[in-house]
Amino acid sequence: LMINNVSQEGYKRHFSILKGIELKSPIVKEQQKIADFLSAIDDKINKVERKLTKAQTFKKGLLQQMFV
Repeated sequence: LMINNVSQEGYKRHFSILKGIELKSPIVKEQQKIADFLSAIDDKINKVERKLTKAQTFKKGLLQQMFV
């Protein structure tokens, strides 16, 4: 089995095998688009986490009021 022109050789997959192989990466503009996309996802996750924390705090407050 060959992946990216690198044959699988068990645990021998280390620098000595990969050092002579040129791996393709996206151009800088495409890399930036990917980074921006992932950052936007991180921002959305953070916003949802903050909303969840606020909702949990609100719930805790309601529960405390119920049993006072």
